[in-house]
Amino acid sequence: MSIFRFIYHQLFKRNYYAITSPIRVLPDFLIIGAKRCGTTSLFHHLPEHPSIAKSHHDNIGFFNDNFHLGVNWYRSFFSTISYKKKMQKKYGKFLSFDVTTRYMESRRTAENVKKIKPEIKIIIMLRNPIDRAYSQFNVSVRDRTENRKFQDAISQEINMLEQEFRDKDDTKLHEFSNDDRHYIKKSLYAIQLKPWFELFPRNNILVLSTEEFKKDDSLTYKQIFNFLNIPEFSIKGKKLMEKGNYSPMKKDTREILSDYFKDHNEELFKLIEKKYEWEN
Repeated sequence: MSIFRFIYHQLFKRNYYAITSPIRVLPDFLIIGAKRCGTTSLFHHLPEHPSIAKSHHDNIGFFNDNFHLGVNWYRSFFSTISYKKKMQKKYGKFLSFDVTTRYMESRRTAENVKKIKPEIKIIIMLRNPIDRAYSQFNVSVRDRTENRKFQDAISQEINMLEQEFRDKDDTKLHEFSNDDRHYIKKSLYAIQLKPWFELFPRNNILVLSTEEFKKDDSLTYKQIFNFLNIPEFSIKGKKLMEKGNYSPMKKDTREILSDYFKDHNEELFKLIEKKYEWEN
């Protein structure tokens, strides 16, 4: 990256925040995914807890797309050290966090996190992979980046993925290009999460489910607060962010996906040591 581009990102885009970045904190925990699983709701509602502060905005993408901009650029999105001390004095603990749903997609991202914050805690929200894929598809339709029928889109992607599995090309299996939607691949959670479980202690990783969050959000928040070792707190915000309204999936399409994801889900359940009822 040229020095001129670096200066542009540091001073012109982040200005005051970049100048004060050396006296700002790094996040204490990350929410790394998955896309269309409820992480936006966590980003907006978790900071109701007095000991928690979010980054300036979500999906900063430092550890994957913007790592070259440096740690001080990343710090510019978080609270100052003096503010942290003030909140620690008042509430006993103060934690900052970053939500970027594409973090879980790459081993390189996990390695970058390990370099900067090896002790960081990681939260993952997973949704029935069928529903997650369909939700992402409908967002693409809404945004006019997708004009295929859902079944045509997934059929093409499944064929592509089967070739990648036959080739045993781990590089391709871990690639997520901006040109492709990856409805199915982004729902293959075990492949994406293996590097994180290899690089970080298991007790530093909390896996949650969208379905349980929708059923009883207070229980999910309780799990998060226990994981972060902070006092329980009643979160008032109940609105699910970016909730889509679209027609139900065709029954035969759902059956195809249920069969496709079965083995991949079992691989995930073994990795995370818990099971979700995602059969249909």
